[in-house]
Amino acid sequence: MMDDLLQEMIDPAPVHHDAPRRRRLWSTVAIVGLAAVGATTLTTSAIFTDNDSTSATIESGTVDLAIGEDVPFVFAPGNLVPGDSTFAPLQVQSNGSLALRYSISYAATMATNALPNPDLDPPAVAGDLRTVLELRVYAVPQASCTAAGVAGATQLNDAATVTNWPSTVTRLVGDNFPGGQAGDRDLTVDPATASEWLCFRVDFPLGSGNDFQDAGVTLDLTFNAEQTANNP
Repeated sequence: MMDDLLQEMIDPAPVHHDAPRRRRLWSTVAIVGLAAVGATTLTTSAIFTDNDSTSATIESGTVDLAIGEDVPFVFAPGNLVPGDSTFAPLQVQSNGSLALRYSISYAATMATNALPNPDLDPPAVAGDLRTVLELRVYAVPQASCTAAGVAGATQLNDAATVTNWPSTVTRLVGDNFPGGQAGDRDLTVDPATASEWLCFRVDFPLGSGNDFQDAGVTLDLTFNAEQTANNP
């Protein structure tokens, strides 16, 4: 064994200069192999695909209340004397896509009578018709808006609203406070129940004095509608 060691010292084995070159060669072969695998994956891994899409429109409903579209709101007869009654039919129609409820408010203002002023002896002081006229509201067909037609019909407005008409807007039928209130009127989207006729009756009490000659008053009605869905 000593002889082998001496022999290696005297005649050492040649240095293998090609070892690093072999390592580089194997590294290159590995890189090229991985690149080939990647290229193969890119060119051979196709899959079946499909795409689709859709859309939908969201629309809100409408509350559309119309009054007096076909028949104007006019009291007949006119030229009243104490003891007379006058009537005005009015159609209330829902033209929207939603069921609704409505209420009515009213106010009155003095108006100038177009008739010539009478020459009275003794002269009369013009009276305020708002203090004597009586207003009643009924839900009856248009043809029934007469004294005979409303006889026995249920009066829609409270007794407190019949006379002493207010100068500021005051509730008459129902209540315009949000939500269902006593007296509110319902209309649906069904053609059979999407409209109704109201009859407004005004009475001129027989005991009204001479002061109310040549007087006038304007009755203003306000209709407020709201949806009934999700609004108990």
